[in-house]
Amino acid sequence: MSPVRVPAMPVVLILHVMLACLVSLVGCSGGDADTKAGGGGTGKSAAATPGIDSNSGLDLDGNRVRAFSPAGWRRAPKSYDYLVRYQSTPQLPYPSVVIVAADPPEGFAEVTKANQADFVAAMVARLAGESGGEGQPGLLRPPAAVRVGPHHAAGWSASGEAKLDGLPKKIERECTAVVVDGRLYTVEAWAPRGKLDEKARAAARAVTAALAVPSLDPVESLVPVEPAPADEPSTPEPTPEPTPDVPADAQAQPAAEPPAEPVAAE
Repeated sequence: MSPVRVPAMPVVLILHVMLACLVSLVGCSGGDADTKAGGGGTGKSAAATPGIDSNSGLDLDGNRVRAFSPAGWRRAPKSYDYLVRYQSTPQLPYPSVVIVAADPPEGFAEVTKANQADFVAAMVARLAGESGGEGQPGLLRPPAAVRVGPHHAAGWSASGEAKLDGLPKKIERECTAVVVDGRLYTVEAWAPRGKLDEKARAAARAVTAALAVPSLDPVESLVPVEPAPADEPSTPEPTPEPTPDVPADAQAQPAAEPPAEPVAAE
């Protein structure tokens, strides 16, 4: 008996399968369709972003944007230096993910695929001015076009300085800038120089992807609310026994005197 031959898979089909796997790995969500700078949806849809805590929604910047914490991270104390900061453990301030807000470059109330390249060029010019000139050591990697979730963004890395254990330390910053509802939000992953690992970068990407205009749905409570205890049924008081009616004249009569004791004869 001759062996059964299995038809070879067409080359075109193999290429389609490989392309589908590649798309799933890079995390594309929706092809090349342009989305508005509002984040491609509301805070409710952004809560489904992998890698974030969907119960941690927080409306920031005068309720212009809703942000979510990375899964397993917690919110750090407030500061005037940023809108919010998340840290991976309560004991260590780094790695951290922070969100800062500013006005976008002029003419970029929204960023789409069509104007993303111009947006990146505008961010290059802004960063060059902030660092004192192009090529200054503050910029480790120049801005480039990136796609993070629904956002057409600009991503770069830079050095910085922050306090660690009360002392100023050099840190590395992985930055991604997006425009949501006409405002520029930069999500930055912070860690001491050389210690910014993939976990912190992935956490920052998740936070960036989930940024969105707040929806009309209420934000999930950050503190679980325990239901009020049910009221216990009240026990009815016993009804007093009825008393027989007593005539009024009988009530007015004085009590009868006891009979006199007999006097013994002498």
